Amino acid sequence: MSYCPQPRKTVISALVTAETLYRRKNSKVLVLAPTRPLVMQHSRNFRAMLKLRDSDVAFLTGKITPEHRAAVWNSKARVFFSTPEVVRNDLNEGRLNLKDFGLVVFDEAHRAVKEYAYTEIAKRYVEQADYPVILGMTASPGSKLERVMEVCRNLYIERVEFRDEDDPDVKPYVHKIDLEWVKVSLPESYRRIRELIKGMLMKRVRWLYDRKFLRVPPDMITRRHLIELGDELRYTLEAESVEEEREGSSKP
Repeated sequence: MSYCPQPRKTVISALVTAETLYRRKNSKVLVLAPTRPLVMQHSRNFRAMLKLRDSDVAFLTGKITPEHRAAVWNSKARVFFSTPEVVRNDLNEGRLNLKDFGLVVFDEAHRAVKEYAYTEIAKRYVEQADYPVILGMTASPGSKLERVMEVCRNLYIERVEFRDEDDPDVKPYVHKIDLEWVKVSLPESYRRIRELIKGMLMKRVRWLYDRKFLRVPPDMITRRHLIELGDELRYTLEAESVEEEREGSSKP
């Protein structure tokens, strides 16, 4: 499992895909991402980085009918890009078998908890493939060891790789930044604007607190609280997107 920013994540997964396709001539690769926009983005990036013909690549989402998806899974394509709900549904309905897949890439791997589709897909892959290889990628592994270990268990991860800007294999490509802090006094007009903006912010913070989105009193709210709430709300919205994907992929 690699924890690194998006550009490096994409490059790493593309390189592992290229190695798999080269060394295992008859194998396929499945790249999973939580939402349709991410699946499309990965498809574009892989095409740009690897020498893939149009016939080598397949793109599947819930917008495609089950009958068409069955034909795509059985096509001569070697790299498949899909949302997890589509894969889980097609596995359950017998339209897909992962036996011939030499690699499955789980993007945003930190989602592999509880009942999320990643968990079931990984289990079925390990059961069906003779030599399963799983690559989990995320830039947001979580701050608690227990959660990271849960993801590792659910995705059968045996080794974790972590990289930041101070690592030897990353540091040569990170430019040094010199910071100099200079404190200045704000003009009165700026201070008035600051108070107006602060008032607007507190109004919204109180709205969130009154509706139980925030559990900390408004006068104790920090930037971290707001960032964590933003992440939580985004996950909720993405979960709704997944539900929509599930409904679309399960239609006859």
